[in-house]
Amino acid sequence: MTESIPLYPGDTGELGLETRRALVQLLKGPLVTAEKHPEIWRTIIRDERVLRSRLADVFLDLVVDENDLLAFTRPADTGDHKTPTVLRTERLTFMDTAMVLALRHRLLRAQPGERVIVDFDEVTAQLEMYRGATSTDPAGFRRRVHSSWEKLKKYSLLASTSTEGRMEVSPVLRQLFDADQVAAVEAEFRRIVEGSPM
Repeated sequence: MTESIPLYPGDTGELGLETRRALVQLLKGPLVTAEKHPEIWRTIIRDERVLRSRLADVFLDLVVDENDLLAFTRPADTGDHKTPTVLRTERLTFMDTAMVLALRHRLLRAQPGERVIVDFDEVTAQLEMYRGATSTDPAGFRRRVHSSWEKLKKYSLLASTSTEGRMEVSPVLRQLFDADQVAAVEAEFRRIVEGSPM
């Protein structure tokens, strides 16, 4: 952490400029990658201890994955303590969740370090099994899939590649959903697709 000097009149902050920028980026989210944010990434690695401490002050946990070169924040497990919510949350639709689940499965099948590249049509085909649960209209179904695709791009869960129309699945999905969560969602989706009663 670099020694802080006041950056503006009345500045009482203790962190240097680069460390403050890294802290803000972690709070803004959704994630920092070495590829997209090389300077911020280097600062996170260098100042991980102080950043982790500052985030803990607002009930957040810092996750740093040096294998996949990414970092993000998530709510800390505070046990029985009632704590305020700091991070903005996004409600996922049925189709958003189905797409995240499909992409996470693609990551699970990949070799360590292997990039997972997908395109819209192949993901749409993979989600076709859910069409009856959301709509029988093929055009309406495709619109819903496209809406979810755009949402995942917006939140950096899908990143552009050098090939037009092909996207890379962010390895952060491995961190966001553990095996138990995936199994629970899959069981619920199977029930919906099979038309089982609640």
